[in-house]
Amino acid sequence: MDREAVSDQESGWDYIGIFDMFDDGEHLWFTSIEYNALFKMNKHTSQVDYVGSFPDEEMYGYRLYTTINEWNGKLFFTPCSACEIGVYDMKNKHFEKINIGIVRSDNDPLKAKYAKKFVSSFIYNNALILIPCCYDSIIIYDIITGEVSSRKGLFEHFYTKYKDCTTSLDVQFYLCWFAGRVGESEIVFNMHCNKNVLVFYNLETEDFREQTIGSGKETFSLIECDGRRVYLYDISADALVKWEMETGEYSECHLADKLPAFQACGFEGSFVSMKILGEWLYLIPANTNAAVKIHMETLDAVEVDALSRECFIQDKGVSYLHLCRVFDNKLYLLANRSKELLVYGEDGELQHIKIKVPEDIENVIAENYLADLMRINCCRFSEEQIPLYRFINALTRLETGKYENCTGDDKVTIKNCGSDIYTFMKQDML
Repeated sequence: MDREAVSDQESGWDYIGIFDMFDDGEHLWFTSIEYNALFKMNKHTSQVDYVGSFPDEEMYGYRLYTTINEWNGKLFFTPCSACEIGVYDMKNKHFEKINIGIVRSDNDPLKAKYAKKFVSSFIYNNALILIPCCYDSIIIYDIITGEVSSRKGLFEHFYTKYKDCTTSLDVQFYLCWFAGRVGESEIVFNMHCNKNVLVFYNLETEDFREQTIGSGKETFSLIECDGRRVYLYDISADALVKWEMETGEYSECHLADKLPAFQACGFEGSFVSMKILGEWLYLIPANTNAAVKIHMETLDAVEVDALSRECFIQDKGVSYLHLCRVFDNKLYLLANRSKELLVYGEDGELQHIKIKVPEDIENVIAENYLADLMRINCCRFSEEQIPLYRFINALTRLETGKYENCTGDDKVTIKNCGSDIYTFMKQDML
């Protein structure tokens, strides 16, 4: 499930870890996994621009946001370790935040409940609905009225029933990691536990039902659906399961039988994600030695050589991160070892894109962090701790109002910083 936790995080500031993307036609929008920053990349030139940082969130927070949804020109960012829903208005170029009932002092990233709140979310009937991963409630944000409500029934039901059956390496109960839409108002997800269980949840009525699949020995880690079938990856046997929603029939594809050279990883996680492209289901490697595509009708399995090359790069961490989107009938993947965005078409064409962050992004994040501390009167630094130029830059951001891009709060300014420092130093010397 949470394979990014073992990825290489020592790559420095020239690389951006990405969980999800949104395509507006001209740009790809995404946040950094490693720190608080929103970026957009021109699809034609691959130029990456820093848009800003989310107000009142940790500047160095890890995986603040996961899934991205769009509604009427606004991007909604699903809070994972972030305290609140993040919103960015693409037309008005403005950040907003939506409080979901969590007190900021309670938002402890060392506790799974707050570090992995939500991964999957959906827009339905003008509402953003957050499906809990480790948090204890579904959150519903009515975009029209601004009302926020919560529902505990789904989480409590399955936590009570399956809390002792977890297969997570961290022995943590996860309700839902990735969920798929099987209709306008219905979603489906697998539980990350030692049970062959699917959960169907109705976004409108809030009804849910449990469906068992297979013989009872399966443990599902990945899910994908096409409206008629649900595809599940069983990590206990390294096999793909195809389940017919109408008839209840299921069939299996054991990868070792189809691909003799395939290295099964079991509960260590062979694959990090899977996605439908054309007539094939693509399995994206985490710890195994091959990317695989499986025909959705015949369940024939074929190695995807172009995507498998990432597995043989000698580096720490998994081969790919969670990013797995289809835009323009192409797979968008984030290769963790080569540090590239890979774009793969149905025709087998593969495009490599080096995501080059703005050269001064490290300084921008550091100075925004200092400005945060100054804003709450929580700073006392020496030249040994913070270079003077960076301290002055942070003061300048506050005094000139450039800090507004980071905080989204046009009332946050500190006037006459320079003259105040000068007056204080002069008096101290006399």
